Amino acid sequence: MNAVPVIDLSPIRGTDPQAIAALGEAIDAACRKIGFLIVRGHAVPRATIAAVRETALEFFALPEEEKAQIRPPAGTMLRGYTPPINRLARSRGVETPPDFRTMLSMGRPEADGTQYAEFPEARPFYQPNIWPARPAGLRAAFEAYFREMERLAREIMRGFAVALALPINFFDDKIDNHFAAFHALFYPAMPEPPLPGQLRAGAHSDFGSLTILLAPDEGGMGLEVQRPDGSFVAVEPPPDSYVINIGDLMQQWTNERWVSTVHRVQNPQGEAALKPRLSLGFFCHPNYDAEVAALPGTVEPGASAAHAPVLAGVYMNAKISAVRRG
Repeated sequence: MNAVPVIDLSPIRGTDPQAIAALGEAIDAACRKIGFLIVRGHAVPRATIAAVRETALEFFALPEEEKAQIRPPAGTMLRGYTPPINRLARSRGVETPPDFRTMLSMGRPEADGTQYAEFPEARPFYQPNIWPARPAGLRAAFEAYFREMERLAREIMRGFAVALALPINFFDDKIDNHFAAFHALFYPAMPEPPLPGQLRAGAHSDFGSLTILLAPDEGGMGLEVQRPDGSFVAVEPPPDSYVINIGDLMQQWTNERWVSTVHRVQNPQGEAALKPRLSLGFFCHPNYDAEVAALPGTVEPGASAAHAPVLAGVYMNAKISAVRRG
């Protein structure tokens, strides 16, 4: 666990069975050992990335009272602006000061509150997006990037299927009405020392099926992954790559075959603390009613599954609510 493997994802878009099988083997090894991988060959246009970065930074430079106008109302999750109130470590039962970061979030452009009417508790995840009045072009940039992330998440999930010896399209109908969230994650400059125990993002494991993270252009990501001995190792992806990690839901789905690893965003030191950072995170959550039960081939003959089946939305609702509590 001294290095996160770098994997070329492009074979998943091809037709070479040997290349696809080799990709699956590499993904399986990474997800078993560390739960993190770095992908190249993602095919996300650089112009799409640049546009979302530029407009996000313009938004975060606005006065706080203006940004606060698009805070999500009660009954809405993963939308609009979030000030530094979340405590990610709380998901592991650890109380800390608020994480030193803010977010601008969106979900599926189609979401209008009518999805999954039979599940009232699903409504907070399918509410319409909340957009700021400025900067001009932000909504278009965010929606274009979101579509690229949907495509990339689908391809990675197909890689997961190959890695698990399942049909390549196994997960397609389990993420076609997803409640994924895209967060522009802004880490302000830290001219003053943080509070005791306060990090840019407290130690946590992610909750859903997978996370797609684009590091800041400037470097100095601060992402650290926990080793089995409890120590942390820095993740420094090469340029034009994405950091991928599986979440708790995928660990449960694979009957503990794959690991959802604890990670954090460490505070910068020295001059780096005076520089803000922007990361782009896409968190793929399956369809609300997707049943998460031990996948075929993950339970040994004669053994029982490690977890009872659960709906993806019910599971995620509990996890996200715990972090946002208070």
